[in-house]
Amino acid sequence: MAKYPQIYQTIKRRLLSGTYAGGQALPSEPQLAAEFGVSRMTVRRAIDELERGGYLQRVQGAGTYATGSRFRQGKFEVRPFREWTRQGEHRLKVLRSLTLEATPEIASVLASKPGATVHFLHRLRLAGDEPQIIEKRYLNAALCGTLTEEEWGADSVHELLMARGVTITRLEQNLEAVNLQPEEAELLRLPVGAAAFLLRRTTYQGEQRVSYANYWLRSDRHAFQDSFDL
Repeated sequence: MAKYPQIYQTIKRRLLSGTYAGGQALPSEPQLAAEFGVSRMTVRRAIDELERGGYLQRVQGAGTYATGSRFRQGKFEVRPFREWTRQGEHRLKVLRSLTLEATPEIASVLASKPGATVHFLHRLRLAGDEPQIIEKRYLNAALCGTLTEEEWGADSVHELLMARGVTITRLEQNLEAVNLQPEEAELLRLPVGAAAFLLRRTTYQGEQRVSYANYWLRSDRHAFQDSFDL
C-alpha cells in the first residue's frame, strides 16, 4: 500500500513531467485514493503539501488544478502590507471573520490537528475605492487567543500577534503568477482569468506555525524588485 510520501512524490513527478499539464484538473480525491489504495485523508495530506508548494491550486466547487512547471528563484522580500495601508487613501475592509474548527486542509497548513480552534480572516485592501489586495488568513487560536472585533481590523496582524506575546521568528513565503478565479476576480473587479500575483505566507514562532495567509495582488498595480551584490 502506498503511503503519504510516495503519493506526494508520485503526484509531484506527474506535475513536473507534464503528465498533469498546467491548468489541467487532477483526478478527484476518491479516484486518487482508489488508485493508491489509501484513505482520502492520506491523499488530502499530499494534495495539501503540493498546494503549499505552489504545484496545485484548489478551486472551491470545481476541483484541484495543476499550476504548471515553475522555475523557482531564491530569496526575495515583500514589504509589510501595513506600510501600504497607512499611505494616503489606502484602507482596509474586513469581509469576514470567524472562529472555527480546523478542517484537515487547514490543520495541514498550520501543522495542527483537525478540529483545533482557528481564526479565519478575509479582508480586502483598497486604494480609494479601487480594490488592490485580497487577504485570506488562518490563525492558530492556541497561540494568539481570542480576538475582538476591533482587532480583526488591525492594519498589521503581525503587530497584533506580538502585542499578545507571540514572538515571530521566521516567515516562509512563495510568490507566483496566477489567473484569477471567479471569487477573487469579482472582489478585485477584474475579468475572470486576469493575471495576478499570489503570495502565500506562513509565520512561525520557533517551530510552531502561527499563521498561514494567501494574498492576491493586482498585477497591474504591483511590481516587485530586488538588488543583490555579485
